[in-house]
Amino acid sequence: MDWFIDRLTVHQEYPEGGLPVVGKHGILRHDIATGERLSDTVNSRQHEGSYSSSVQIRCTGSSVTVSGNPSRFNRSDNLWGFTTIEQCMQVYNQILAEYDLPPFARCTGVWHGQSPDGKRARMISDGAVIRHIDWTRNHAVGQGREHAFLRGASTLTIGRGLQPHLYPNGATVDWGTHRLRVRGQGSSYRYDKLYIKAHDLETHRDKRLKGASREEITYYDRLIEYCKDCGIVREEQSKKAPFLKKHLTLAFYGLTSEQDFRPHLTDIETALKRLEVNHVTYETIAEQLIAKGICTSSQSANATESYALKWLHGTPLDRSKSQYHVHRGRLLQLGLDISMPHDISRLPPQVRSSEVIDLKPAVMPSWYRLPRVAQLKAA
Repeated sequence: MDWFIDRLTVHQEYPEGGLPVVGKHGILRHDIATGERLSDTVNSRQHEGSYSSSVQIRCTGSSVTVSGNPSRFNRSDNLWGFTTIEQCMQVYNQILAEYDLPPFARCTGVWHGQSPDGKRARMISDGAVIRHIDWTRNHAVGQGREHAFLRGASTLTIGRGLQPHLYPNGATVDWGTHRLRVRGQGSSYRYDKLYIKAHDLETHRDKRLKGASREEITYYDRLIEYCKDCGIVREEQSKKAPFLKKHLTLAFYGLTSEQDFRPHLTDIETALKRLEVNHVTYETIAEQLIAKGICTSSQSANATESYALKWLHGTPLDRSKSQYHVHRGRLLQLGLDISMPHDISRLPPQVRSSEVIDLKPAVMPSWYRLPRVAQLKAA
């Protein structure tokens, strides 16, 4: 399976209670008039790892929740990560052990739980339940083609009419129900996006590499160059609690598999099959003059280009000056005769290349460091 897990939220109930309370703050609510205890809650605690990685952990005494990115915990990057739910659970269980909490257990069955009158019966189990999961994979579109590819993708709807949104920097396009969308989150049901991975790595570089060794910095920079050379575009699909609640077979750890998610990860792929994106690269007149050896310096090439631009805009040129004849001689070698009135229909094209972008699965380099559960020790 070419997908891997980028984010995971897991919850498990312990009706018998007795677990140690873990969190940042505890809030107790009581009735001032009667002194009756109404409720108590615990906020999540941030469990820190290396390279500015962390997971959120919370235990109320009778329930445990862990949320984060197991593929990046204690790693500077997650260009590739864990491909199975079981691997992610092993990372979370290592962290739970640090707080003397029991590991997340596999579900052995699912039952109808008690619900308030008029409410739909909820499903319960004896093990851990997945409340949020992000599936991710990498595409290669070719060096320098990422922005053109995303502009093309931003013209497509996916699923049942989800509208695209191209970010102002052109580095991300996402899809969500606009009525429900919160920036950076999509809808409360699902969130799908494509983004330029090199840009993402560069954006977080300083934070992730603070205090890192020279070897790790060199490795991280090598990853950035790899992403640029291949034109890596990351596809990410978030399946949130309402989605998992609707598709109950996906929510219960031990009763679901990675392959069960596959039919629900095809919307972007299906949309992209309708898309043909052309990548066009242009040369300026100055670049052509230098490339053909007509000019040997950027200064002289820029001067001739300036003359050509005046001609293109209809500015009268003084033919009595010697530089006119110098620039005309250079431009004639490009097929531009500035002694003739400008005719746009006869202007030679300045396109250096125009080709269809070929979307391919990214190939993991041999030197890439995959995550290993045994090395992921809780901080």
